[in-house]
Amino acid sequence: TNDNPAAWQAALASLPQVNDGGRLPSVFLAHGSPMLLWPKSQKQRESSIGGPDGPHFHFLKDFGKFLLQKYNPKALLVFSAHWETKGQLEVMSYDKNELLYDYYGFPDEMYQIKWESKGSPELAKKIVDLLHKSNIPAREIKQGRGLDHGVFIPFKIMFPDPLPIPLVEVSIDRSLDPLHHINIGKALESLRDEGVLIISGGLTIHTFNEPDAWSPTKAEEGFKAFERKIVAAIEKKEEGEERNGALVDVTKDAYYRRAHPREEHFIPIYVAAGAGTNGKASA
Repeated sequence: TNDNPAAWQAALASLPQVNDGGRLPSVFLAHGSPMLLWPKSQKQRESSIGGPDGPHFHFLKDFGKFLLQKYNPKALLVFSAHWETKGQLEVMSYDKNELLYDYYGFPDEMYQIKWESKGSPELAKKIVDLLHKSNIPAREIKQGRGLDHGVFIPFKIMFPDPLPIPLVEVSIDRSLDPLHHINIGKALESLRDEGVLIISGGLTIHTFNEPDAWSPTKAEEGFKAFERKIVAAIEKKEEGEERNGALVDVTKDAYYRRAHPREEHFIPIYVAAGAGTNGKASA
């Protein structure tokens, strides 16, 4: 965890510029928790790191502004750990996105959060067509679901309200298979050449069994070593399949299952990796 604004701002500034019409990056984002927007009128339930006005909040605020200013995307394509489908992927094909308050037992203020964005049926159709070309089952949905909290919580912090560009969310596959999700990313890689910024939201550690695992000061060394292994895999100098293979190999780490009793929050990293196969990476 980096809680030094000067350090993360320098890291963001060092990322390569993209020429007009150039290929945009694909991003794996630590989407945080609903506590990022916890009402100030309520007692805070989480450490200041992941709470309102904490380092993660301020990083997201800087990161969103950076993405829009540096890369000027025409649209956002997002995957979230909080939307799984079985048998085929689902792609939101809406003119206007609604919100899905998929959390429970929170103060009323958490269900009054608003953040506006438009969809893009045209982009949704293109996504489905690209997935089909790679023999990945997928379909558009026209109603029945809103953006989950793994999207609207961080995006409300990161981006303007209303969002000035279209946003389309796609589900992850309930198989939670790393190689399949790498292939999903590969199938959509060409969208990066069309001004679409691909963002996959999850977490490198997601467990409620060991509360200290989340803490940069209290976590066992094994959890910290696990995260360092993820960074090392992402930053391998070799492009392409070797980097993807190294990311798959982190699932063999002794702390992987402790960090992810169920791996849905880790799987989105493979979509971002697949979409970024032909290029360099940084963490």
